[in-house]
Amino acid sequence: MTRKFARHILSGAILASGVVLAAPSFAQDAPGAASGNEIIVTAQRRAERLEDVPLAITAVSGETLERSGVRQLGNIGQVAAGVQVNRGGAFTQPAIRGVSTLTLGFGFENNVAVYVDGFYQPDAVSINGDLVNLSSMQILKGPQGTLYGRNATGGAIIIETLAPSETLTASGEVSYGRFDDLRVKGYVSGPLAEGVRFSLAGFHRKSDGYIRDLEGFDTAPIRNTTVRAKLELQPTEKLTATLGYNRVFSDDSRGLAYTYIAHHLFAGVTPTPANKPGTSSLNGRPDGSVRMDEYTARVKWDTEIGTLTSYTGYAHRHSHSVFDIDGTKTQPLFSSSKGLRQNTFQQSFDYVIDAIDRLDLVVGASYYNDVLNNRDGARYQGTVPPAAPAGLQQIRLASEAMAFYVDATFQLTDKLFLTGGARYHDEHREFEYREDPGFPGAVVFAPRPRVAANFHAATPRAVLRYQIGPRTNVYASYTQGFRSGVFNPAVVPSPAEAGIPVRPEKIKSYEIGFKTASSNFRFDTAAYYYDYRDLQVAVTAVGPPRQILFNAPKAEIYGAEAQFSYTPIQDLQLRGGVAYVHARYKDFVDSAGNPVAFGTGLNAATGFNTTQRQDWSNQQMARAPTWTVNGGIDYTVDVAGGRLTGTVNANYTSSYVVTNASLYGPLDPARANQQRYRQGAYGLVNLSLSWTDPSDRFTLGAYADNVTNTHYALIYSGSAFGDTKQYSDPVTYGVRAGFKY
Repeated sequence: MTRKFARHILSGAILASGVVLAAPSFAQDAPGAASGNEIIVTAQRRAERLEDVPLAITAVSGETLERSGVRQLGNIGQVAAGVQVNRGGAFTQPAIRGVSTLTLGFGFENNVAVYVDGFYQPDAVSINGDLVNLSSMQILKGPQGTLYGRNATGGAIIIETLAPSETLTASGEVSYGRFDDLRVKGYVSGPLAEGVRFSLAGFHRKSDGYIRDLEGFDTAPIRNTTVRAKLELQPTEKLTATLGYNRVFSDDSRGLAYTYIAHHLFAGVTPTPANKPGTSSLNGRPDGSVRMDEYTARVKWDTEIGTLTSYTGYAHRHSHSVFDIDGTKTQPLFSSSKGLRQNTFQQSFDYVIDAIDRLDLVVGASYYNDVLNNRDGARYQGTVPPAAPAGLQQIRLASEAMAFYVDATFQLTDKLFLTGGARYHDEHREFEYREDPGFPGAVVFAPRPRVAANFHAATPRAVLRYQIGPRTNVYASYTQGFRSGVFNPAVVPSPAEAGIPVRPEKIKSYEIGFKTASSNFRFDTAAYYYDYRDLQVAVTAVGPPRQILFNAPKAEIYGAEAQFSYTPIQDLQLRGGVAYVHARYKDFVDSAGNPVAFGTGLNAATGFNTTQRQDWSNQQMARAPTWTVNGGIDYTVDVAGGRLTGTVNANYTSSYVVTNASLYGPLDPARANQQRYRQGAYGLVNLSLSWTDPSDRFTLGAYADNVTNTHYALIYSGSAFGDTKQYSDPVTYGVRAGFKY
């Protein structure tokens, strides 16, 4: 632990102590009194008040997300300080406190775990869709190695959708906005018979998108459709079973619309290729679509000593990945894979035991089985020197994992609580590879023998919490996280390279925090230090776009954050957050980077990208801006007999590396040790206005997102073809109308 970090920890402790001393009026609710402003979370696999959970959490209701302009997972950084979400190709890749994945491709799982209604989502494409039918979202910051432990070195995002209601309920909304963006959603729920309830939610979005090709067509139109059905059976008061079916179609291919803004290998061809973000010069639209059918069953049984819950889920995903690699009209070079199938089965049990005096106990077990294959093969096809027929490659990646965990909180005194927990992970991975390199006469697949690897880990947790007042706590914690090792399932030219797995990621976290809440005010702050080992890193290499996958030996992350919400009067709500993150690679002297090589190659006048050994020690980690700040205001007034609500949400992000941490390198001495692919600091502002009629059933509204038309990178990286950059949404605006019953 460095001296600099010790100073930050001390500052955080002083800040927390100052708040405790300066704000006693925020924690004076009488024991047992009914208090307002209660937020119930399930971060410890049981229902608890937010301020009683010794963990940094941002909890947001579905209504607040909608008003704040957060309509996709990629927008959550606008309401959660210390959270960043970008794209790697078609893949959504969240970061929490600087912990994020740089691995890219089907078969790679994020190291920020996403759960929907208690079910783990391994696929980083199907989570691209719009957030609909939401009840709440909880962002758990820091490694969740015990209770949400599968690949959660950075944290977890817990999404809950609306449950079936006991009375008939219905709602619907239509909105229309810039870029011909049409969204329609509906929801109906209620009883079918005694002890039987249902809900049905539907959503459809169609948008032309904001990227235009030089030939005039819409490069990356958005098509998202979601259907969620639930049937809740309650044969007795103590037994509840919820059966679910989810149908998701998502096609948001912005991340595959490659526009090369600099060092383009084919910059001199005719017609001149597009070189500005928001434009393209492609030989067809990219296709990054995914279809998912998911079947779930959650059974809760209230026993004499606690609640036993079973989660059973099966999902089938069919994905496409088709895109123009070179970004020109004259070089028809494509990557094409249309037969990606992924089948996932998961089963877990949680037993929350609360019948033991002064002890809350959670014991659980989980089983996970996932098989990914591209049985139709993946191709690189086209004509780029040296000319070659299309290559065809097939992979199969299978994962089978089991875990057992226990977490216990013991009340040592009336105000002192000790939590201890541990999880044991056991994962078996298998990989198969077949390749037709495309050379003349090579028409038979050359099989790669099946290779396998096993990965094991135990991740403990220890927390001490002291209750200063009925709704005020301080805590100190130590936790560990684990991300399984994996083979490189991305298309590669060498089956030998594909058969070598990278080591698992491991992280140790030390954190102190303070939380307080009252009927109209809530505040929490935390400071932390991470010892992060064997980070899984990928860099795009020269030649056909492929990634080199390797481990970074070590990284160091420390920081502090705070967030608040305040309701000074009934119709005015204020909220805000700030986070400081210092995230740096350590002892990373043997990385692979993408510098510019001048004076050689097909385009010597401007130079082109190459791959080079680089020293990334002490360089900023990707998706780890030093400062993030967010704030929001909701204000409601009486207008024309109804209620008019206006919302302003703003956030600021300091400069950061988007995806690729490469340096300019020694071939550019003036900037040799600077990182190439940095996004400058930027701010966003979203506005919304809605009026609800006197019956509280009909709503009319308008919204404007990114009202300052700020351009910030969704993707910024490089390959042999040049530097590619694609901005996120420009200013968008629209109107909407809805009803509820």
